[in-house]
Amino acid sequence: MARQKRAKLDKKGLSGLGLDKLIEILLEEASANKALKGRLEAALAGEAGPAEMARLIDRRLDTHEQARTRINNARAKDLAIEFSGLVRTILSELGGVDAAGGAERILRFLALRFPISARLVSDNARLWKVFDEAETAAAELIRSVPAEDQALLVPQFEMLRRRDRYGEHTGFLHKLTGVIGAPAATAWKILLAEAMPKEPGKLGALDLLQAIALRQGDVDAYMALEEGKAENRRDTLTVAALLHGAGRHEEALEWVRRRPTGMRLLPVGGELTSVGPEYGVRERRMLEAEILDKLNRRGDAQGLRWREFAETLDPAVLRLYLSKLDDFAEFDEMDRAFALVDDAEDIYGALDFFVTWPRLDRAAALVLRHKDDWEGRYYEDLAPAAEALSDDQPLAATVLYRVLISDILRRGIGVAYPHAAIYLKELDRLQPHLPTDARLQHHDDFVADLRRTHPKKFGFWSNVSEALR
Repeated sequence: MARQKRAKLDKKGLSGLGLDKLIEILLEEASANKALKGRLEAALAGEAGPAEMARLIDRRLDTHEQARTRINNARAKDLAIEFSGLVRTILSELGGVDAAGGAERILRFLALRFPISARLVSDNARLWKVFDEAETAAAELIRSVPAEDQALLVPQFEMLRRRDRYGEHTGFLHKLTGVIGAPAATAWKILLAEAMPKEPGKLGALDLLQAIALRQGDVDAYMALEEGKAENRRDTLTVAALLHGAGRHEEALEWVRRRPTGMRLLPVGGELTSVGPEYGVRERRMLEAEILDKLNRRGDAQGLRWREFAETLDPAVLRLYLSKLDDFAEFDEMDRAFALVDDAEDIYGALDFFVTWPRLDRAAALVLRHKDDWEGRYYEDLAPAAEALSDDQPLAATVLYRVLISDILRRGIGVAYPHAAIYLKELDRLQPHLPTDARLQHHDDFVADLRRTHPKKFGFWSNVSEALR
């Protein structure tokens, strides 16, 4: 008997249903699905041109702008679906034929975030995801708008900024500074300059003015705005980097040496964050060294790099320091650096340095020299080091794996029991490769001690194969 063919849910399969059947299904679904209904209405309006489509979208936006009722969780879920369809209509249907008109409507939609937030009974991540994704798409749509038309959108930029009373959604506005052309940037600067005196301490007008100055490469405008900030808002490191990049090294040196002494409020990841005097210390020191190099003060620059290495044991800093030395001088300086690391109080930083460099022989010697000092709670340092040492330095790796296992079992860290079992398997693998004169408890005795001390750690022993128990 011939196998009956089944229609697929694709263009060919749906075409086989016939136009009348498809219309019937769409009308039934649209009566219960606002997003689908809105998209169908927009598509129909599009037949009459973008003006009719824009009128239909405006009507839907008006409805949401005028709404005042509280939004419960069920309604928030429905709104997320409805808004997702509305955004698609604005961006694809209208934005595809009228970029400026689409940009104007998507900005109106984004402004709904604030009244919607006030009406929500409880927060709704699904709803906010629609707005976040709309912001990303909106920036790209605005980028495609002709420069003269972008300038007409500036009042809406400002409206969005003013409605964000606590500066929680500045990321989109900062993104806009990178997509708008000169006419819109000039118009926005005028509005921001007017608003700035009314906003002391807020992450708002002043920061956007600086963002525009950066986009336009206007270092002097950026510096003037920075000088006008309160001391606890001033970001001298950023100014120094800008001046250095512009080749103004004497001024850059002056700014990089304006070291903060107290707590400051700085934009970090788009959010105003309280940071202490130590924030950015490494970046400041390394930038100062670069500036000094440009000013032909090589000795002072190298002194800063050595100081940074001595304090951090960072291999990248040492490599940079060595790269600036005269030919053949690096060998003596490398020996000096290794001696410094060997004597460092921070044995975990020293271990990480030697593993990363790599000098596994020195790492192993460090492990054995401090074999009674390691603590398993620093597993983020010890586990990678043990793995790196296991092939060439089995004795040192054994010391570290034993420390890790003992700590996990002693503290009863259940989620780490599978890791401890893996470490025990590694110990069994390493045991035949240990030197005969190793001053270390025999592997079988170590396992026997584990059984005697931790007999009820079933979560661990269940992960250990019978052959290793």
